[in-house]
Amino acid sequence: MTAPLVQRDEPAAGEVAAASYGARLPVSLTPPPRQLPGDVAAFTGRRTQLADLDRLLAESTVNATAVVISAVSGTAGVGKTALAVHWGHRVAKAFPDGQLYLNLRGYDPDRPMQAAEALEVFLRTLGVEAAAIPHRLDERAARYRTLLADRKMLVLLDNAHSVDQVRDLLPGSPSCLVLVTSRGTLPGLVVRHGAVRINLDVLTSEDAITLLRRLVGSRLDDEPEQAAALVERCARLPLAIRIAAELAAARPSVPLSQLVDELGDESRRLDLLATEEDDYTTVRTVFSWSCRHLSDDALSAFQLLGLHPGRDIDLDATAALLGSDRTATRRLLDLLCRAHLVEETGRGRFGMHDLLRAYAAEQAARRDDRHAALTRLFDHYLHTAVRAVELARPHDPWLTAEGANLIAVAAAAVDVSPRHTIELSDCLAHHLDTRARYRDGLSLHRLALRAMRARHDRAGEGDALDRLGIAYMRTGSYPEAIDHHRRALAIHRELGDLAAEGRARHGLGTVAWRLGRYDEAREHLEAALGIRRQLGDLPGEGAALYGLGTVYRQVGDYGEAMDHQRRALAIYRECGDQIGESRVLINLGATIERVGGYDEALDHYERALTINREIGNRLGEAVALTNLGAVTARLGRFAEGLVHQENALPLYREIGNRVGLADALHCLGTLHHLTGRHDEALDHLRRSIALAHEIGEADVETSALVDLGEALRAIGKDDDAAAAYRSALALAEQTGDRYERARALSGLGRLSRAAGDLEGARRAWRVAAAFYDTLGVPEAAETHELLAALDQD
Repeated sequence: MTAPLVQRDEPAAGEVAAASYGARLPVSLTPPPRQLPGDVAAFTGRRTQLADLDRLLAESTVNATAVVISAVSGTAGVGKTALAVHWGHRVAKAFPDGQLYLNLRGYDPDRPMQAAEALEVFLRTLGVEAAAIPHRLDERAARYRTLLADRKMLVLLDNAHSVDQVRDLLPGSPSCLVLVTSRGTLPGLVVRHGAVRINLDVLTSEDAITLLRRLVGSRLDDEPEQAAALVERCARLPLAIRIAAELAAARPSVPLSQLVDELGDESRRLDLLATEEDDYTTVRTVFSWSCRHLSDDALSAFQLLGLHPGRDIDLDATAALLGSDRTATRRLLDLLCRAHLVEETGRGRFGMHDLLRAYAAEQAARRDDRHAALTRLFDHYLHTAVRAVELARPHDPWLTAEGANLIAVAAAAVDVSPRHTIELSDCLAHHLDTRARYRDGLSLHRLALRAMRARHDRAGEGDALDRLGIAYMRTGSYPEAIDHHRRALAIHRELGDLAAEGRARHGLGTVAWRLGRYDEAREHLEAALGIRRQLGDLPGEGAALYGLGTVYRQVGDYGEAMDHQRRALAIYRECGDQIGESRVLINLGATIERVGGYDEALDHYERALTINREIGNRLGEAVALTNLGAVTARLGRFAEGLVHQENALPLYREIGNRVGLADALHCLGTLHHLTGRHDEALDHLRRSIALAHEIGEADVETSALVDLGEALRAIGKDDDAAAAYRSALALAEQTGDRYERARALSGLGRLSRAAGDLEGARRAWRVAAAFYDTLGVPEAAETHELLAALDQD
């Protein structure tokens, strides 16, 4: 069994490429997704459109050769979502495999949902672990279509802006039906994808009055003419009618005629300001009319909420935005909720319909205090984030809950208050990295880079480039990572910033070791070590020693590896850095294990596990478990090894760490092979190889290929085993990994011996023995025994 994973400086997250070696991922659709929002209360009318949808569903079950798509289009507030959701609930039983729903936020002025983001949401819903979600858009789309193939599902894509936004979200199976809603007509969806368009106009007068009656009650019977006038004032838009109905219900003593007159006066004033292209002119009147009946402080709160850049907001952020205390803020939010101007989207979180949000933002833009309000809001998010990080709570639930808002705030601040964007990038870099939120890191650090360049801050630009380099490395974009670190290095050298130069060289060294370019990695890390020693940067020196120890281990120089690792361990203990200490314990244990010190390695891993559990470092806990599983297997304690690996696997999946997931799959596969579970062994090993190959983890891929060869040889698939050994040998020769070269050659020698090619076996084993002798590992003795037995034949 190979040595276990060497703990990395940084985690990574992403996907398992299912193509390599026929890899498959466990996906559970039990229970099937039921994502449709709740049905709309008092849904009224739309008989023709519902009949059209029913007809499409019926036709889709007869000789269907392509996915059926319906595009529901119409103006804002006309009830497109209400129609789609209502119909979805009516026909839910026709889709036994479930219903997927997503609001694409197509007309959000700040951040419409991108196709890649939408696919990530759907893949998670469909049971794909975070660590297994592909990074590239085309691979995500392919995985999504594979999961939906032959399943009867309804996919509701709400509030789309363009065909490009939905094209990759279309299933490939005719068993699925897709319903798309949009303010636009999406002609490309009709022409290129065969969609059937269903246009949605305002309600008929009869249906509009029926809706108002269902919301207000029999009061309308006393003033039928005024009821008709009221729905006309609302342009017969369902959204506007619902808001007007709430106002009427809240003022039971006021005649409908008075409400109609008030709305008429306001309408004439707003019509003078409207343009024909304005998408929500027709409801602006109702919004303004509704706001007229708010108290001054409630009106101010509604308007200022339009400044918030995120999709929802919690009580504390609202209080900061309003400059108010929590009690008063909660009272105002309750008032706005009752007026249907704000909705509580979750416990303690609030949002707005996109039209209301646009209207509030329009009103807020005219306020003299908008800059002060934004500054309070930005300060709140920044200061709260800083406190969470300073309290050593990188997994603070607040940081998790506000993740999207923090990125939105950084984007909103970049041209208004770039200081907030820059400080958020600095503050959140470690959190986003350790939580595997690499795409958010890319977004945030790009914003910081833009802010730094706008301020002509060269030092800050270099720092942002380094952060981007790390984030690109995490997503497996190694060329981009190298490019950003190199550009950062040039800036640091230009400015004579030695400390920053050391960071850039360390980043370049880390990417090089991940790619298996160990000579290049050693050059960069030794340069970083020299700089940090020169500056007296003790923690930085420990990190460089730690990285070099890993490189020396990979090239088989175990004496140098242990020397560097032990010096790093002493530094981390002197600095009180428990995370660093636990990492080195794991790396040092792996090196000791390689040369046969299994009991000592076991002790190192157990100490690392204890430290990581004490400090709540879940990634470190998972890596310690993986290494414990590997060394206990070496000691013949297979059942114990399986328990450790099976405990580690869900941790990696939860935090999205690809390196750990690949190695845990590898170790599980090897354990299944050793215990005779051949099918499970092959499945786990192939998945490990696919993942390691996709992310460029040469050492994990190489060792897993050798163990795949071992598993295939054990079940008599010698040709396939030879192919796996040769792939491992080629990769090991490329990276300079002498240990894995020897293991691959040993396997090829066994195949030659079994085929009667004694000379071929002798050649392979002699080279393997020479490598093992040089490395000083236990496998040397076994290989010499094989050669001796061969000479006796």
